[in-house]
Amino acid sequence: MRYKVLTVDDSKTVRIIVRKAFKPYDCDIIEAGNGVEGLAVAGKELPALILLDVTMPVMDGVEMLTKLKSDPALKGI
Repeated sequence: MRYKVLTVDDSKTVRIIVRKAFKPYDCDIIEAGNGVEGLAVAGKELPALILLDVTMPVMDGVEMLTKLKSDPALKGI
């Protein structure tokens, strides 16, 4: 089974670094550029792991984490 890893960061460079770091592992990397996008992707893809930046425009990582933990379908991630 391939794990899904969601990386949420406004920096494309950081997302590329994460993608390269996980390349040797049997997982699919999914990306989002901000918290709003990240929540939508998390709800659709149900990743096993979320790597979340704290400082982002639109919705920061702390707010996204709060929303993740308040959603019964996503709080276990």
